[in-house]
Amino acid sequence: MDDRPLTGVPVREGVAIVNGSELVVWQEHLWNTGDRTRVWLVRPEEICVVNIIERDIDLDRSGPA
Repeated sequence: MDDRPLTGVPVREGVAIVNGSELVVWQEHLWNTGDRTRVWLVRPEEICVVNIIERDIDLDRSGPA
């Protein structure tokens, strides 16, 4: 059994434009086990899924070179 703690980083998100502002409706996390999970931040039945824009999350937080 692997005793390492699980660590996950957000790698993708779904965004909808609501009243002119971006609203993150879900985030997908990549875990050190290789698994991916999706966490909904807004109940799926409360948002029209065709209006969700999917985008990758840039893990390089150092900014432009």
